[in-house]
Amino acid sequence: MLSEHEYQSVYTGHRAWLILAVLLLFSIAAPLNQSKVPPILPLLMEAWDLPVSRAGLLMSVFAITGVVLALPSGFIFQRIGYRWTGVLASGSIALGAALGALSQSLEVLLFGRLLEGIGTGFIAVMAPAVIAPWFPRHRGIALGIWATWVPVGLITMLLTAPALAQAAGWRSVWWFGCGYAGLTMLLFLLVARPAPAQTPDATAPKPTAVGRTLYNPTVWWLGIAFACYCTAVFAIGTFLPTYIHTVRGVALAQAAGLTSITSLMSIVSGPAGGLISDRIGSRKRVYLFGLFAAALILPLTGAASLPVLVVLVAAQGLFLSVTPPNIFAAAVEAGRETGGSGLAMAVVIAGQNLGVLAGPLIFGALAESAGGWDLAFASLPVVCLGGVLAGARARVR
Repeated sequence: MLSEHEYQSVYTGHRAWLILAVLLLFSIAAPLNQSKVPPILPLLMEAWDLPVSRAGLLMSVFAITGVVLALPSGFIFQRIGYRWTGVLASGSIALGAALGALSQSLEVLLFGRLLEGIGTGFIAVMAPAVIAPWFPRHRGIALGIWATWVPVGLITMLLTAPALAQAAGWRSVWWFGCGYAGLTMLLFLLVARPAPAQTPDATAPKPTAVGRTLYNPTVWWLGIAFACYCTAVFAIGTFLPTYIHTVRGVALAQAAGLTSITSLMSIVSGPAGGLISDRIGSRKRVYLFGLFAAALILPLTGAASLPVLVVLVAAQGLFLSVTPPNIFAAAVEAGRETGGSGLAMAVVIAGQNLGVLAGPLIFGALAESAGGWDLAFASLPVVCLGGVLAGARARVR
């Protein structure tokens, strides 16, 4: 027979993993909708008569609201709690996707993307802050598993969006994203709970804690490092299927499938990166390794032969994806020291959205310039090394 304490420990452990699973499914709605553009970008460019330089807007505009609302979302989360934050997040994504599906003008489509970006920002702030207290001893692996929300959402769209668009037009892709956001919101409301140790008094930062969190240089260095990482990763993630299709002459569905190898590898390497950092006791070493790897691998992608390109696409997922979970874990831990994990994550997510906003626009403009695709790919290591410098300044374990 289990003692009461042992029973509660087992129950709490099981509950923690269930909540992690539900929050992962719930969070996937954001990258799933965010990444529905790259696999069918040539179709969207044709439908709306967009050049390459303007096509990046379909991804970048998604991040505008995330940049504007990143810090306010941290305060809003602390104010209204996880349930209403979740409803606000998934409701914004579902509404934005529905507007996009019904749009008859590019302006309405872009406005829908703005609304989707609101939801993504709130999920990115709320989910780690709810998950982390459930895993006091295994926070790295837990957040590493949660960090697969991005590659899982991306690979889902890379594999399904071309088929949906071919069968029922590009609008069916938007309806699919809308339906997924609505269904997972119901699951979230039924299952998600804060950790037993979390009470309103414990999770709501006092004014002094807010100031201490926002004046902590480590939080901002982590935000800058993640901004550089996302600038490079989302730039190449947006245009790589189009590059493979237009420059290498690969069919669009096959180009999207090739790109999905990165996401497949990320599903393994993200949790592995969190596990490694738990074992060695260092978040910094692992996320710096991922940034160094990005500086080496990404520029080679534009110059490699097609067989080597397959290897490099796999290497992107294997090595680069150890960075996000460890920056998330480092931010949560830095925020907990000053009583504001949600605010620390909000700073990091602000950096993420700046990268998502800037990366596709800059990369697309360079690809259309005189330097072409070669110049666009050559710009990526400069950005990644900037992330290395910022990440090295952060004082984290």
